[in-house]
Order: sequence, then C-alpha cells, then structure tokens
Amino acid sequence: MENGDFEKGTAWEDWGGFSYIAEGKHVYQGKRAAKLTKSEGGAGNLVSITVKEGQQFVLSGYGKTIGQSQTSILGVECIDKDGKKIPGGRAVINFSKKEYQKKEISFAAVPDTEKLLVYIYVIQAVPNGAAYFDNIVLQSVQCASDCHINNATFLSQDWFNTKQTPSDIAKYVEELAQYRIKYQFADIGMLDDKGNLDAKNYAGLANWIKYSKINAPDQRVIIILNYNKRVVTDPKGEQIPNTRFGTAEFNANINTLADQLVNKGVSANGALYKADGVHIDFESFVTDDPALLQTLKFLRSNALKTNKYFSISSPVNYATTKTWNSAYIEKVARIVNQINPMLYDQMGWGSPIDDPSSYQQFWKSEVLRYSKAIGSVGPLSEPSQLVPILPAYERRLIKDHLVVYHDPYVENVGSALAGLKSAIADGANVYGAAIFWWPTFAGHYPYLYPESYYLVDQNNWKEVWVDSQ
Repeated sequence: MENGDFEKGTAWEDWGGFSYIAEGKHVYQGKRAAKLTKSEGGAGNLVSITVKEGQQFVLSGYGKTIGQSQTSILGVECIDKDGKKIPGGRAVINFSKKEYQKKEISFAAVPDTEKLLVYIYVIQAVPNGAAYFDNIVLQSVQCASDCHINNATFLSQDWFNTKQTPSDIAKYVEELAQYRIKYQFADIGMLDDKGNLDAKNYAGLANWIKYSKINAPDQRVIIILNYNKRVVTDPKGEQIPNTRFGTAEFNANINTLADQLVNKGVSANGALYKADGVHIDFESFVTDDPALLQTLKFLRSNALKTNKYFSISSPVNYATTKTWNSAYIEKVARIVNQINPMLYDQMGWGSPIDDPSSYQQFWKSEVLRYSKAIGSVGPLSEPSQLVPILPAYERRLIKDHLVVYHDPYVENVGSALAGLKSAIADGANVYGAAIFWWPTFAGHYPYLYPESYYLVDQNNWKEVWVDSQ
C-alpha cells in the first residue's frame, strides 16, 4: 500500500476535508499525518494488487480524534473489475479516543474482488473537531485453512444411475465439503457412436441435484459426457480417428442432451432440476484434434452459450512431442471455462517416470506448459481456469504385457502436489486441483485401495493443498 504513513503527498484521493499535517503533537511517527475536518469527508487509497477469492488481509493503523463525541473510521472495501463496491466486502475500524491508538481488523477478499480501497472517513464532524490518522498498513497474511477451495472430483456412476436416499446424498456432499470440493464431476455413463445416452444412465440425477443443493448449495453439479471411441482400430490393426465422432448428427445429439440436463432439467417428483454444467471426456486423444474443436465450438454456440461451467479433460505427455501443442491448448481455452489435464497413467513402456521425483518434475513441467498456453484467454470475458487432476486409485497394469502404467507409490496425491506447488512457485496460474477417483480417495473401497494409501492421500490433500498457502 502506497503512502500509508502520509509522508508523501501521493496515493490518497481527497473526498473533502482531508489534508496532510506536520504538527508534531498530531503526528504519531515520522514528519506527517492525515487530518479530517469535514462531515462525510475523508480520503481513499486504491490498492491495485492481484487478489484471490478468500485471500486473507489485515488492515491496521493509528487513529485519534479531538472534539466532544468525535468519531472516525478506517476501512477497506473490496472493489470489482468495474470499480464498484462489492456487497459484503467491507471491513471497518472506529476511533474515538484523544490519544493515538493502534487498531487492526482481519478480513477476506470476497468473490470477484479485483482491487482494495482503503479509506479514512468522518461521518459527522463536531464543532472544532478533527480526526487524525498515521501509519496505515495493509498486509496479506498466510492463511491457516481453506487456502485452496476451487477444487473438483470425479464421482461414481452408480450415484446417478440409481436414486440415492436423501440421507445418503447429504452424507456424500458433507464428505465432499470436508475436503473442500466445489465441482462435482458426475459420471452419467458412456455416449454411443451417435452421441446419444440412454436416460436410464441418469435415472437418479434429478434426485441427486435436489438434495445436493439443499445440503451444499455452493457445490456445482457438472455432468460428464464420456466417449471412449474417439480412436478405433482399422482392418490393418492401425489406430485411427473414428469418423463417426464429430459428425453433424453426433454434435446435434450431444447438444440436445446438454440442453436437456443443463437448461431444461430432469424430473423428480414433478419438479425439474438442472445440472450446473458439462464436463467433456472424449478418449483416446487425437493430436491437435480438429473435430473435437468443432464439437466444443458447437456446444458453446448452442446449449452452452452462456454456461460458466463448461470443462474438459485433456492429455499430457512426458515426451517432447505433445498430443495437444500450446497453440491448440489456447484454442480450447477460448471455448471452455476450465481445462483439466489428466496427469496420471504415465508409467511403463520405457517411460522415464519411475519414481516420485520424476513424477513431481513431470507435474511441474506440464502445469507450467498448460498455464503458459492458456495465458489470459477464455470465454465470456473470463480467463479459462487450469485445474489439473491428481491420482488417488489402485495399482493398474496390462496383464497381457505385465506393464504397470500406474503405481500409487509413484503417482500419488503427495507427489503430484509437490510438483503442482513447485509450478505455482515458478509462476503457473492454477485455479484449483481435482481428484480422480473420489470413492477410492474417500476410502469407500478399502479392499481395492487400502487405508495405507487413502489416509495418506487425504492427509496430504488437506495439509499440503487445502490448508496450505
């Protein structure tokens, strides 16, 4: 914060009755202080810094008043990108003593905060009264909890293809809240080659949305559109792009599905309930896939034209040659609100990722690459968000070849977070993190993923990410 000690004649905008004074008895420290003498008068100091939602600050300063019953205010307002005050974004300190007192107040930046306006103010000036201020300081503080709250996870299909009880849904969303999950990526099954999905796959979705919103209104229900035949095998045994994908029929059908689930809603007990957005997971990935880009554009131009929760799973590579190059990532970022790189299943077949250290470095390099590629571009006048996916699931291998492509000793939450935070320290712009897969992370399948893994994952997630700066 510039000129909080009032030693220079800068930064403070005079709102009336404001002056710099050099009277020794009214200066707490240094040579100058501020003086206010007018009703509804004061001065403001606009602090242009990068502010994150939930970021913690402490505003402190010295103040005193003269005159019977004279009071004054030191305060701060959260300001949005249009320069307007945000409701609920104010914190104030009152002064009324004739001797200087130091007071402070802690506050958190509210959603949409772009700047902070520190101000000194007198509501009513009494005859011969005045207010004095000195040594005002605004400090960002290290948070002790809820430092990273914009997180996602992938939920089990059986939570949505059958109707869950209200008590079970309440239990599940409370568990999500405990680990600061904001985005529920809801698996509703696999699309067919025409882009259709049988309604039985989401028979319990409406009920889920209803009781999820009752118990955790801040969580967002994002339906996953899965398709696992983007690449097929031709008669010669070669892997080639599936020509059925991205046709006019395919795009029209998935657009109709998205429109139904997000804009119109699905029915439960005669009422309609809408999902908040759509997550795309179309695999296997094709190099800089032009058909995928057109499908994304079609959805954005139609069913998801104004939707703020349109996201996509994306490929990563340890090799120099990338499936999605930086230019392609930027094109995707201009369409979707969030990109979720799948930073797992990178072992085997001669991969250099064979220990926690190499996995951490892989995370760091790919997160930095994605962050740089996305830059500040995005749809709806907002930058696309980078939310990479962490692994929390059992060991996996291809039995025919005895190739282990995922080992939780190497690819785990702790190692991933070490790489992620290293990337952030080097300048990566990361909005949040995602967990794949929630049932194993949460300990729902201990016979598959034992507590020796999931309890460590849970501890690392909370201590290294959620509750760590």
